[in-house]
Amino acid sequence: MSIKSLVDAYDQLDSFDLRVLRVIEIGHRRFEFVPLEVIVDWSKKSEELIDRSLKKLNALGMVIRYRGNYTGYRLTFMGYDSLALHTLAKRGILERVSPTPIGVGKESDVYAGDAVGDGKVVLKFHRLGRTSFRQIRRFRSWIGNRRHITWLYESRLSAHTEYKALVLAYNAGLNVPRPITVNRHTVVMSYINGVQLSEVGDVEDSEDLYWSIIENIKRLFADVGIVHGDLSEFNIMIDLDSGDPYIIDWPQWVPRNALGALDMLRRDIINITRYFMKKFKLGIDSNEVYNYVVGNVEVKEESLEKALEELLGNEGLSELMGSEKEEEFEDT
Repeated sequence: MSIKSLVDAYDQLDSFDLRVLRVIEIGHRRFEFVPLEVIVDWSKKSEELIDRSLKKLNALGMVIRYRGNYTGYRLTFMGYDSLALHTLAKRGILERVSPTPIGVGKESDVYAGDAVGDGKVVLKFHRLGRTSFRQIRRFRSWIGNRRHITWLYESRLSAHTEYKALVLAYNAGLNVPRPITVNRHTVVMSYINGVQLSEVGDVEDSEDLYWSIIENIKRLFADVGIVHGDLSEFNIMIDLDSGDPYIIDWPQWVPRNALGALDMLRRDIINITRYFMKKFKLGIDSNEVYNYVVGNVEVKEESLEKALEELLGNEGLSELMGSEKEEEFEDT
């Protein structure tokens, strides 16, 4: 699915269609496929009007219909995208999205866009699916049996998780994209005019660049209390103007006190060190760098959920894991 096809489909919606999408979104708190009678009841409109809208949404690829022992509907990512983009536009954040993605992966699509007023932004649409086993196992361990879970909700949780890491790191003055907002499964952040470290040729001082990255990792660990968890030359951007490194792609981050966090930190350091040794022929001992990063910081090694509660507080964790009912929706 392209942004162009999404925008073309979105332009065919009226305010009532958007409301029907919103009702289905809320219904996913209880149902994978929201029963037709629930949609009619919650919409307070006639079944004829609801049926007409659902047929339109189904034809546009925004909902999928289920017919078994009952008739029900669930949102597709196109429908979820429409709700997020609608809210971002109505809140005066987003004016335009580039038709060409700047990054496509198994778990997200990334587009550049224009903010209302001036400036470029990046929109990252999280799209967890049945191949996203690492994330799904992680989220289920957080949530347990406390609620019905949909792929859309897990994508939302992934986006809010990444946004929280960006906020923590950015507020500490570290080199990450500036977080602007998050809505549903979509993170909006500042645009970096740069290239991936993996695409960089010669640099003026490769050793200085390496230690700049390591210092960011150290401050993240010691001052912010988090570990990136998936660091490599593919998720470090080099600003073309300043030459500074920026760390991107944060859905896998963990608190430093979480079980396994030190192993993830060591792997992050090994990945970066090996790349600089191979690419720029630096002679670096990754074990010494690891010891330098950890320093005298005390690590408790406890469950992920407990470590998150200590880092974010109960209110912060509840906010992170909140349901779709808390998502904003703007009328047309």
